[in-house]
Amino acid sequence: MTESESCKANLPFLLPERPNARRIRKVDTRELKQAGGPRTMPMRGFEDSYTDIVDYIVRITEEIWAGRGIGRIYDTYDAGCVVYSALSTIRSVEDVVANTLTGIDQVADGESHHLNVAWSGDDEEGYYTSHLGFHLSTNSRDTMFGPASGRRVGRFFVADCITRDNRIHTEWLMRDNGAAVRAMGYDIHEVARRLADSPSGERSFVVPATRLEGQAPRKLYEGPTDTIEGWVTHHFQNIWNMRRLDHVFQHYAPHAIAHWCGGRVAHGRRNIQALLIHLLASVPDSVVRVDHVSWSDETDGVIVAVRWVLEGRSRSGGFLGSLPSGLPVSILGSTHLRFDGPYIVEEWSIFDEVGTLMNAYRGS
Repeated sequence: MTESESCKANLPFLLPERPNARRIRKVDTRELKQAGGPRTMPMRGFEDSYTDIVDYIVRITEEIWAGRGIGRIYDTYDAGCVVYSALSTIRSVEDVVANTLTGIDQVADGESHHLNVAWSGDDEEGYYTSHLGFHLSTNSRDTMFGPASGRRVGRFFVADCITRDNRIHTEWLMRDNGAAVRAMGYDIHEVARRLADSPSGERSFVVPATRLEGQAPRKLYEGPTDTIEGWVTHHFQNIWNMRRLDHVFQHYAPHAIAHWCGGRVAHGRRNIQALLIHLLASVPDSVVRVDHVSWSDETDGVIVAVRWVLEGRSRSGGFLGSLPSGLPVSILGSTHLRFDGPYIVEEWSIFDEVGTLMNAYRGS
């Protein structure tokens, strides 16, 4: 039995049948840059060289960022594409090109490592991908966060994209700017307040008109959990929304590790509970909404990717630090969960602390 087959045994949900996609974990980046071989899934409208949607996402990222083929953006993004992040909303391919030029200029020695690409969909409705990676560079240029510090900066990122006919038309981008700002040596709240006071356009990502459920009592999820979507709903409703942190012991392995934004790492169930409590204590009335679920069958197990939005009112202290109490908080986040049998053994939960704080200060 291979490592992947061993990890997949006794999963808490059933895996639906679908085409195979390229595996990227524990694979050298030099190999990932090469064409993957015969096509393994329907890719109508895509360039012939791509074997599957994972191959597409990884290779265009390498071509554009590492290979400096910035003009490939015109081939792989729709002219009217929309990119949501906590800091801004981009609404054209020209803005994507401009932001990429600026980004590469600011991280001249940058290197990216591909940790996972979960996916769903097909070539008819469009493929959805959730790309988890880690970027490392030297802060050698001034950025929106402050002057160049000369320090090494590492941060996780997640890019969720919807792609059809070889072009990305919608993207949600979550960068761990909290870790970056701290590594540069700046105070995260000072940076967020300064950005909040700067001229700004529309709100950075879509927020529903009705943010919370008012006084309706919250309920434990009692629906099916034998599908990936059902299990994820159960996980976030019971642990995050219902505050049943004791369920961490049911969902996580004893040796589980969680990587969270701001460079935070938790080892073991008790410390994962503490990390979750630390976040929820700073937005105690919050409700999290799961917006999309995708998954990958990787070399070391199945990884489930969840895009979510958490909304509520701040309370000073906890995860968000000295943010004044009573401010509206909206967090655009992504969580990737790696399974070994019935338990989560590794988690990455990424959102932009700087953008979250900036938007909260703007709402004050």
